[in-house]
Amino acid sequence: MAISFKEQIDNFSNDFYINTAYIPYIVNGPECADGLSADELKKIDDFLDKWSYVDCSEAMLDSPDFGECRICGMQAAVTKATFINKEAVREEEQRRETDEKLSELSSENAETFKQVYESHVSRPEFREHPRMKEIFRAKLADVFVDAERRGIVLKPEERAIDSNLNKPNKNDMER
Repeated sequence: MAISFKEQIDNFSNDFYINTAYIPYIVNGPECADGLSADELKKIDDFLDKWSYVDCSEAMLDSPDFGECRICGMQAAVTKATFINKEAVREEEQRRETDEKLSELSSENAETFKQVYESHVSRPEFREHPRMKEIFRAKLADVFVDAERRGIVLKPEERAIDSNLNKPNKNDMER
């Protein structure tokens, strides 16, 4: 489920101070890479893999501040620029898509989904890696939606849920 640009700006954008020498490359691409080293280009490209450029302060381009550049971490003439966090947008889109799928489940399958999901995400592995929760939720939702489409009502085995909740983590076991 796509998120509107306005919502992306409102909920997933950040303002960063960026070296003013990087702005032409960020805005216009490789044809404006003059004067930038290969190391600088790599740092900018790595940053742009995670963040989408939105806008920068035109006034600051004419009269930049001196401060730390978010991309290279060094002191430089900097301009405030707005970027959208690509990963946060993808995660939110996935969460919404999963919510939409789950809304189509029968009450029985929805309840079973909730029980299975809760029993798994309470495990230490999910506490150690919280991003796995949404990925697991999406994959589990796909299984339940597929079962629902086939007319199957899934029932949890109470034993399996209880044992999963009480099962020790391999990292917690004595060696």
